[in-house]
Amino acid sequence: MWMKSNKEGDIPMKRDLTTGSPAKQILLFTIPFLIGNLFQQFYNIADMVIVGRTIDSLAYAAVGSTGSLVWFASGAIQSLTVGFSAVTARFVGAGDEERVKRSFAVAIKLSAVISVLMAIACVLLARPMLTLLRTPENLFEPAYQYVVWIFAGLVATALFNLLSNTIRALGDSRTPLYFLIVACVVNIILDIVFITAFRMGTAGAGLATVIAQLISGLLCILYMRKKHPALHLRRRHFSHDGIMNKDLLRIGIPMALLNMVLSIGSVIVQFVTNGFGDLYVSAQVTGSKIETFLTQPLLSFGSAVSVFAAQNHGAKKHQRILDGSKKTMLMCCAWCVIAALILLPFGKFFIRLIAGASVDPIVVDYAYTYILINTAMTFVLSALIVFKSVLQAVGRTTWSMVSGFTEIAGRGGVALLVVALTSAAVVDQSIGFTIVCFSNPAAWLFGLLTVIADYCLMRAAFKRLAAEEAKENAEDAATA
Repeated sequence: MWMKSNKEGDIPMKRDLTTGSPAKQILLFTIPFLIGNLFQQFYNIADMVIVGRTIDSLAYAAVGSTGSLVWFASGAIQSLTVGFSAVTARFVGAGDEERVKRSFAVAIKLSAVISVLMAIACVLLARPMLTLLRTPENLFEPAYQYVVWIFAGLVATALFNLLSNTIRALGDSRTPLYFLIVACVVNIILDIVFITAFRMGTAGAGLATVIAQLISGLLCILYMRKKHPALHLRRRHFSHDGIMNKDLLRIGIPMALLNMVLSIGSVIVQFVTNGFGDLYVSAQVTGSKIETFLTQPLLSFGSAVSVFAAQNHGAKKHQRILDGSKKTMLMCCAWCVIAALILLPFGKFFIRLIAGASVDPIVVDYAYTYILINTAMTFVLSALIVFKSVLQAVGRTTWSMVSGFTEIAGRGGVALLVVALTSAAVVDQSIGFTIVCFSNPAAWLFGLLTVIADYCLMRAAFKRLAAEEAKENAEDAATA
């Protein structure tokens, strides 16, 4: 493993994203992100698949029906820590080791407090939330037993995500991947042990997930102490720092709230789908799981370009940020074409692979409809992810936050339209479900229309700054 320091400071980094070809740097940095995200999906799907094969199809649907609630809570914690680590990445790019340490220490304190409060609130509200979602009666108890463990383990979620994202902020995207693979393997083993040997049912799957994350978080701590002196903290780094608190919360809270706002749209969709019965729930759950494999490379590019933009923003290399953003967008579009060529002919095979060979044909047909509709709109999602990732990384969070509400309008609006149409008997459940499949594309389109103007403004501002920097460099060279 190789280490190097950036030009402006002595912070050891696995990959200095402020130099070299932007496209090559982002692509190489994305690969570990991508593998990690894919393992994260295997990690998530493992619970459903093992539950479905060792218990029954109702348990499969029950675990899947909690997806929007898990996204609401766990996704908020993950987004919060991504925001915190973006601040750390900025100080890495600036070569300011003292502020790297201080930002990390403050992030630990804030993550601990927020995750504990969220865990308490979510555990207490788990049953009311499942009731609000109209969770079918035959799915309710196994769904509760699973999700309450996920909620109780939010501190472990915060631990692993904060530490792994901070390691990535130093340009090391490989090590978090290794620890995520460990978490995935541990989760699968514990799933089998808790469900088949201890007969814990869906509760065993939830507990296995929490323990796996805790183990990987502890591995991150050991690795940091051994390999990253820039993250070795002293008591003084944990002292109160109002400015650093404000800086971290200014980035982290909007990203967490954005995730929660976005998940509300999914909660509305889940509410509508649950009303159609367990077959449609299984179709929506299976289709959305396959969709995540389609979108994970896009999210991985987004994560990589976010760190890239944060480091270069700290190094004041504004033109490089724009170049990297453009190249990332092109790579995302290339993936969309590849994914379509894979999913269109083989979509039903993947559905049966996840849901089981004996899955009801109705589930297969409607899950495939879900995949077709969402695959066709991934180009819109690509632009949304790249634009929002860059804007958030450079501190322009306002319109990204607003986009969360417009995405709710798109996703929730489609879902509520279905409720109105089916309630009035204008369409039946099958047509209603097909309309529900357009909820994500509608959200992506509404979100993109919201952030595109701010991205254009940022682009114009960065071009001016880049021109000024080029002029100053030319003058310095002339007088040297």
